[in-house]
Amino acid sequence: MFIKLVLGLLLAPCLLLGSAVACAQELQLLGDGALIIGVVSNADGSPAADIAVQIAEASQPQTTVAILQTDAGGTFIYTGNFSTNYQITAGNTRGSITLPEAPPEPFTWPPIYITLGALMLLSLIPARMLRRKEVS
Repeated sequence: MFIKLVLGLLLAPCLLLGSAVACAQELQLLGDGALIIGVVSNADGSPAADIAVQIAEASQPQTTVAILQTDAGGTFIYTGNFSTNYQITAGNTRGSITLPEAPPEPFTWPPIYITLGALMLLSLIPARMLRRKEVS
């Protein structure tokens, strides 16, 4: 009897409000570059569809950066800024994630005139070495 009472008290908000917002219990976050990918699940493990997700920077948690909705699978995707810590609230669940540093810029060749000038200067080395010595 005591167990039924405790379970009833725990599930009462879910039953009274009749929405998945009150039942959202688990928030899984993944940072992939500048993307934040999240999955919101209900207490029974089913996906929490159409849940409002608030995203804020951890340095300013009172200022919301974005408000998203989860899809039918309980997932959401947000493109953030590199090297930023975000605080995410979905229903009654909170989580935080820090995105990594931006990747380095790819290598670019110098302008063609610098490359050709360097190759012409390097061609003087074998030309000087192959030069015949004059007989006096």
